[in-house]
Amino acid sequence: MKWKIRVLIFFYFSTVGVLIPFLPLLLNNRGLSAGQIGILLALGPFVSILVQSPWGLLSDRLQTVKKIIMIQMTATLVLSLLLFNLHSFYLLVPTAFVFYAFFLPTFPLIDCLILARIKETGESFGSYRLWGSVGFAVTALSVGALLAVIGIDRVGLIYQGLLIISLLLSIPVLDTPPSGRAFNPGQLKKLLTNRQIIGIFIFIAIINSTNRANDNFMSLLIEFLGGSEATVGQAWTVAPLSEVPVFALFGFFLARGKEEMILALGALVYAVRWFLFAIINNPDLIIIIQLLHGLSFGLFYMAGVSYIGKIVPPGLRASGQGLLATFGGGIAGITGALAGGLVMDLYGPKTLYFGSSILALCAVIGFVIFLKISVNNTNGGDLKMDRFIVRGPEQACNEIQADNMDQAINQVKQRFPGKMVAADASGVIYVCQPNEDETACQMKYK
Repeated sequence: MKWKIRVLIFFYFSTVGVLIPFLPLLLNNRGLSAGQIGILLALGPFVSILVQSPWGLLSDRLQTVKKIIMIQMTATLVLSLLLFNLHSFYLLVPTAFVFYAFFLPTFPLIDCLILARIKETGESFGSYRLWGSVGFAVTALSVGALLAVIGIDRVGLIYQGLLIISLLLSIPVLDTPPSGRAFNPGQLKKLLTNRQIIGIFIFIAIINSTNRANDNFMSLLIEFLGGSEATVGQAWTVAPLSEVPVFALFGFFLARGKEEMILALGALVYAVRWFLFAIINNPDLIIIIQLLHGLSFGLFYMAGVSYIGKIVPPGLRASGQGLLATFGGGIAGITGALAGGLVMDLYGPKTLYFGSSILALCAVIGFVIFLKISVNNTNGGDLKMDRFIVRGPEQACNEIQADNMDQAINQVKQRFPGKMVAADASGVIYVCQPNEDETACQMKYK
């Protein structure tokens, strides 16, 4: 099972290793202007704000992640046939809009699959997610060499082939187990009004906006310093490869500190990285500095996913990851593109990276403040705990609190040793006599 998910992650992120580096080149080859290409790429974070949370809510309501992912992949495949073959900018705009609406929400849902898996096995999140970095890097390098031979017009076929493989690989992957509790709108409201969580989201958006600005304008910094296209390609290859050891060792970091501390550490590395970009004059040094991508992006991304996975109740796990993607991807993406472009036009790349470094330092201070606030002393603790009804001869309609159904059943077993404890599909727990028929017991106390 664990290798099924890892192989799926490798191939799905391989499709990203085709889309991000080479779609702009294809559009440029089709005669679109730089401004038109910029508009098409900026649609991604805008669409992300609109669709990430609704997809997460749908997954939570239907109590399935795998089926939603398969629907998204199928729609993305069909829409890619248009995206990679249309030449008209005015037809590409609505096509890209709908394409992003299915393509982008898949990533937080894949994170949900991983989180559900490691909850059962005790493995680290990074041991799965690192395969996405490997898939991206390997594909970006190999496809670049291949397209130099067969031509950029064939890039769509490569993307679609990898996406079909990903779709087929998703079939044998097990779905996330039901949380044991139905979707609860009250808990969603509590999530959206929790000051600590919203504060964490805002600082994540600040950091990710600097990272998205770098994604958009690092190549222009390299050009400004006198670097070549080869330097750009090498810098893009080093970055995902530097994530691999960080993802593999994330459990080591998490064992020595809370997620808020790791977020602060990742933000601090971002600040150092942007400052170094601002002061160097040799474009080749950017390749070396890109080695810090793993410690900055890697730690920051992993800690964010882990924090949300731990703080939200099981019935809102997809919604929580969707909100994280909305702030960290959508809002941050738009802010990084628009504000970064404005600063680039008015003041140049050096000022952009100095400003990004200052913003990252502000985020460090914010995460340190949140680190000092215990989750158990805020309403975040109430948010995390779910309530389960317990029925039986000695325990009539009482409620207990637990993180999930398994933990709740274990609590009841400890209270009533020697009894048979079981739960029905609605999440109600029953205390029955040993060897009693489970169905008869449930009917007796309903």
